[in-house]
Amino acid sequence: MNYKFINILNLFILVLLLSNCVKEFDPPSLGYENLLVVDAFLSDGEEPFEVKLSRSTPVDTSAFIPESGASISLSDESEKYFLVESDVQGVYVYPGNINAQIGKSYQIHIQTKTGNQYESSVVAMRETPEIDSVTFRYEERSSVGLTGVQIYVNTHDPENGTWYYRWEWDETWKFRTPYNSNIYCDEGKIKPREEQINTCWKSGKSTSIKFFNSKNLMKDIVADYPLLYVDTNTDRLISKYSINVKQYALSEESYNYWKELQKITENLGTLFDPQPTIIKGNVYNVSDEKEIVLGYFDASSVQEDRIFIRRGDLPSTIFPNYYPFCEDSLVSPDRVEEMVEQGWWLIELQPLPPPPVIRFSSRYCIDCTLDGTNVEPDFWE
Repeated sequence: MNYKFINILNLFILVLLLSNCVKEFDPPSLGYENLLVVDAFLSDGEEPFEVKLSRSTPVDTSAFIPESGASISLSDESEKYFLVESDVQGVYVYPGNINAQIGKSYQIHIQTKTGNQYESSVVAMRETPEIDSVTFRYEERSSVGLTGVQIYVNTHDPENGTWYYRWEWDETWKFRTPYNSNIYCDEGKIKPREEQINTCWKSGKSTSIKFFNSKNLMKDIVADYPLLYVDTNTDRLISKYSINVKQYALSEESYNYWKELQKITENLGTLFDPQPTIIKGNVYNVSDEKEIVLGYFDASSVQEDRIFIRRGDLPSTIFPNYYPFCEDSLVSPDRVEEMVEQGWWLIELQPLPPPPVIRFSSRYCIDCTLDGTNVEPDFWE
């Protein structure tokens, strides 16, 4: 899980404060600040179950305000699972394996440190159909000056019983810095570098809401749903790129909730869109039904599919220079300590032609661990 859900809800607060009259706007406080925000989703995947609690923020700030010191539990028909607050404030995690099962019903229970008690609706874990395929096509978008690949997802339910889908993804890509350093300076001595810092991997998670409703079709089929466009303005396609797509089945109620959230993010393009109604989630104050609580608890099994895109899979493409300010310098060995003190990093010793010189550049142009990790992921092919 990540903070995109919380950020969207904070954007929702901003929209609620906007007037639908076209005039100079000075947003007042309408009591939509400091609301409890609940981010909770249960699946049968390997990731531990966690709940994020925070407070909505004022219009003029995007700060994350964690709700610490709460007691949270998850219950099914026969057991109760107690979460503990992690090292990250406001993030509560169940330390074991819940073994969530399709068809079972679950509910979360929250008591804040001030004593307020909240509960979610009871939700049944839905079964998610398998992903048929994740595909990609190279596409040029000349109108906006972009080239890249469009990633699509395909799925279907042979029983015609799912109809509502949502997707998330993790992406990882391989990249290299301009210079491969094989030496370094340690207390005035030049030594061979044992750890390679030229090739690394970056990772990212989905930040947008992607869902689809096949209810209006004759069959429960999702064909070539456009999930993500990866353009060459980023360095994701420069060597090898991988995306792991996660698919979830939604109820009609949860689908409508995500749909309203998406409308809010789209409407933020203008200050004078009609004011939206409050999005009713399924978390509520046990003692005060009128209290507005932001968030939705849902549960479904997860289906995943990973693909790799190699540079050779693309047509001849001109990639931009992702390190336009990188330069190197050749310096005599007697100036090594001087260069190191100035922050330069060693690249290599060039003995020929004499006299020998040492090549230097900035750390940014050498050390890929500034932007990623040099440990190859377990799933990498």
